[in-house]
Amino acid sequence: MRKHIFASLFALTPLAVSAQTFTEWHDPTVNAVNRASMHADFFGYESSEAAHQGIKENSERYLSLNGYWRFFWVRHADARPTGFWETDFDDRGWDSIPVPGVWELHGYGDPIYVNTGYAWREQFHNNPPEVPTRENHIGSYRRTVHVPALWKDKKIIAHFGSVTSNLYLWVNGRFVGYSEDSKLEAEFDLTPYVKAGSDNVIAFQVFRWCDGTYLEDQDFFRFSGVGRDCYLYARETTHLSDLRVTPDLDAGYRNGRLDVSLNMEGRADVELALTDADGQTVATQTLRASGKAQATFDITSPPPMDSRDTLSLHPDRQRT
Repeated sequence: MRKHIFASLFALTPLAVSAQTFTEWHDPTVNAVNRASMHADFFGYESSEAAHQGIKENSERYLSLNGYWRFFWVRHADARPTGFWETDFDDRGWDSIPVPGVWELHGYGDPIYVNTGYAWREQFHNNPPEVPTRENHIGSYRRTVHVPALWKDKKIIAHFGSVTSNLYLWVNGRFVGYSEDSKLEAEFDLTPYVKAGSDNVIAFQVFRWCDGTYLEDQDFFRFSGVGRDCYLYARETTHLSDLRVTPDLDAGYRNGRLDVSLNMEGRADVELALTDADGQTVATQTLRASGKAQATFDITSPPPMDSRDTLSLHPDRQRT
């Protein structure tokens, strides 16, 4: 069986599934639950033509979650709704809010600018890892998303570009995971939870402050909500999960060296092709990859770097 996966310069190792305890937001020992490992920023395309175009929004493996979501906001954390993630929950009385979109710029709560010190300093004495319940605004989101039938038998990943200050996620009434680190992307493997070719209910809840806020005391406006793009994407079961490309020159700045390190989920022959700005192949290698693999390209007298230079990776043949 041949598997074709094309990557352009985007590990998914989910932890054991857990039930939410709602202590995660003030537990310093919990930074994430079932969140995928961080990885380099690249996207896996369905063809070499799509990869050379390099626009993930045009890929058949991409589904945007941007747009209007059903939204319910409360001022105090102990008033947050529960059970709203169930598929039969009636959200007709809820408001709508755009994603991406921070609450304070859409009429919910108050934007706070603080140079030094924490935004709760007028109401709460610092007591790490505890954060206040009063004035700890909570936003709850719901949306029904149709997942393409084409994605059946593929891994389906949710990508949240930036959510402040944390994120609890449910799909079709089941708890998926939790994430802090408000300026980093959070990804979750939704494969066990979604149904390809059907409508799926995605729900998540965000706290204005969590224990991670103690590590995010900076000179900026303190906004809450979703700050960057969110989307679903699909991968083959055998796929490239992480990538690092390191260029270098020799001591005389004449000859070049390109080190490529990659991680594979599954086993495949990976074809690497280095092309120049005119699309001409400069060098190729084939790796038999399972887990970590490395390759090095030694280039004699390379021309100056051009923004059109590319490195193509093609995990070609799945092996069992």
